[in-house]
Amino acid sequence: MNHAGVPRGYWAKPDRRPAAASLPRATEKIGLWLAAASVFLTPCNILRVDTFYFTASDAFALAAVLAMVLGKSFSPAPLGAGTFLWNAGVALLCGMLLLSSLINGDPQRGFIISAQYLYAYFLLAFMLASRPWSETVLLIKALICSIGLMCLHGILVIDILRQQGSNLTSGNGRFIGWVERENECATLIALAVPLLLWLVASGCARPRWAWIGVPLLAYGIVLTGSNTGLIGLVFALTIFVVMTGSWRRIILLTVSSLATFFIIVTWGRDFLPPIFQRRVLNALQNGDIDEAGTFADRMRLIHEAIGKADSSSLLGIGADQYRHFSELHAPVHNVYLLIWVEAGLPGLIGFLLLLVAGIVIGMLAARLREGRVSAICTLATVLLFAALANALPHLYSRFFVVPLMLGIAPSVAILREGPVPRTVARFLRGARSERRRLRSLQRGPV
Repeated sequence: MNHAGVPRGYWAKPDRRPAAASLPRATEKIGLWLAAASVFLTPCNILRVDTFYFTASDAFALAAVLAMVLGKSFSPAPLGAGTFLWNAGVALLCGMLLLSSLINGDPQRGFIISAQYLYAYFLLAFMLASRPWSETVLLIKALICSIGLMCLHGILVIDILRQQGSNLTSGNGRFIGWVERENECATLIALAVPLLLWLVASGCARPRWAWIGVPLLAYGIVLTGSNTGLIGLVFALTIFVVMTGSWRRIILLTVSSLATFFIIVTWGRDFLPPIFQRRVLNALQNGDIDEAGTFADRMRLIHEAIGKADSSSLLGIGADQYRHFSELHAPVHNVYLLIWVEAGLPGLIGFLLLLVAGIVIGMLAARLREGRVSAICTLATVLLFAALANALPHLYSRFFVVPLMLGIAPSVAILREGPVPRTVARFLRGARSERRRLRSLQRGPV
């Protein structure tokens, strides 16, 4: 046979090996798992360096952002339509904290606190809020799993091993978790509730996980003995259920809440942890709010801060300086007043712009046909964060910011990519029957 004119290599066996993944695709996958590791380690405040506030979660986050840059998946507008408002708020807050510190306060503390806010609210937005649906759901599940494991660990340490004064409990028996702070631990747990409810409502998790997860998170807050966390939990459940507009769910929540309240007040001393009885139950049974933890001291700090805010209309006293001017030598546990006094009124306006940006994103998602559940998640998370800020000092710790970002992420995703695909929302009611119908249509008549 004459093979003249046949291209060289024509008779060679074809190479059936899969093509190697390109560098951008590989770095994108690596970046996703680095981001998941960062989110999972968010509650682990114990894993940090001693010289300055930098945690293991931060190290993975920086690596994830670097991988996004190398993989060319770095979005210039991570929050979509809310990016301008969000960045304007970050710039105003950080700029006024730094300027007030340079003029009136400690410049070194000004640089440090401003850098912490800039990192938490600006850089983390690129890692968390600009991802496709499947990656967004993965990150939310990573955070909820981490917080759930922390609550289970608390049950093991306090209820089973009966340890007090350890690395996970305070001297009076309050659960501080991996966060190392009682009220902050309870706040983190409460911020996970809207995310868990969204996973179930959107079909990204089975309904049974809500019935398992919410009681577990609630008991984790009980172990902290935190009134702030308990109020946040009730607020989160109420806001999310009421926004769904389902009367059946509203009635179910109301009846179950009243039943739980009656059981706790009547028989709570028989089964609740002693710290919860001292800090919360006594106040409920006696009707005296002064018995609810350190409420009286916090109110003294708030009244003092209100008096100091009048002289901070433009410039504040500088970052981290309130404790030096206070008669109680402690920062006021109200971030709005604290920022107003330390950064001035423009700094407070910057912080409020962050909250407004989150609300705007949620409202834009609510206008879409299938964006209601994502909008509820965003609005519930932002409103809960805004409410809890009334009882907390500076909010640049990552265990505050990551839940806020992940609560906004579903609305950003639906505005950018449309509804959650069936491959992600595979537990949505009716999705299974719809898939069966499509398969039957593809097979055709028998």
